[in-house]
Amino acid sequence: MAVGVEDLEKRGDLTKPYVMANFDMVKNLPVIAKAGPAQIPNPEVIITLRPDVVLINTMDLSVPDQLQKKLRIPVVAVGYGIPSFDMKIFLRSIELTGEVLNRQPVAKKLTDYIRGLTREFSSGRPSKETAYVGGVSYKGLQGLVSTSNDFLPFKMAGIQNAVKPMGRKGQVFINPEYLLSADPDYIFVDANGFALVQKYCSDRPDYCSKLNAFKSKKAYAVLPDTSYFVNPEVMLANAFMMAKTVYPERYKNIDTVKKADEIFMMFTGKPLYGEFKKLTGGYRTLHLDAAGRLM
Repeated sequence: MAVGVEDLEKRGDLTKPYVMANFDMVKNLPVIAKAGPAQIPNPEVIITLRPDVVLINTMDLSVPDQLQKKLRIPVVAVGYGIPSFDMKIFLRSIELTGEVLNRQPVAKKLTDYIRGLTREFSSGRPSKETAYVGGVSYKGLQGLVSTSNDFLPFKMAGIQNAVKPMGRKGQVFINPEYLLSADPDYIFVDANGFALVQKYCSDRPDYCSKLNAFKSKKAYAVLPDTSYFVNPEVMLANAFMMAKTVYPERYKNIDTVKKADEIFMMFTGKPLYGEFKKLTGGYRTLHLDAAGRLM
């Protein structure tokens, strides 16, 4: 049982599945740290809570050892991969968590399910059409030019990323002119960044109206891929939504909402799509109105 959380997790509007599914518990737990990649948990507070073990996800590899020396209890580092999501590291983190908590059967059930999901994607010939994901969060909410050049849902779905490798992995900010020149066939907007993307287009209606994906109604809002670190279950759900969008015939039997809830149920024990829709609007087609506003 969890005994403490970070301050951000006590917000009622945080689009993070494990928090959404367990918010009645989370909201009453004591705060052991401020949220943020550079923040270190408060050892004095943790000691008073007397946990048996501490699980930590950090980009600073020295933090777990430092914290363990102060607490004198096991501190176990888990993660998703740095700087971009790495499925092998994520699966190993689930297995390790199962070992530490003596819940190996539960961990195996989840990892087997995830591996099964990856096999559900078609291995057919990839489309020549390209896609772009914008509004990708990075140290907070970001707008249209925040993207990922090695976006895992695109890789899983066999979709060609309009953003070519730029010598670095993970999130990148691109030049707006680059996006115009790439002119992707599809644009997917992370729901967490939608308001900023909407403002970007309102401030630059001539710019957004030049993007064919917006003009041809091939732009879509997707669930938040990142909310204070990656949402792996959302990433998987979005991959199916994107696959069906680009390859409708291959995935005609997939109901993307039901698939999302199936994934949420396996990860958290609760179907969360309805709650995501209330908070973000859910999966939907985007278009520019007569005034150039993104709707």
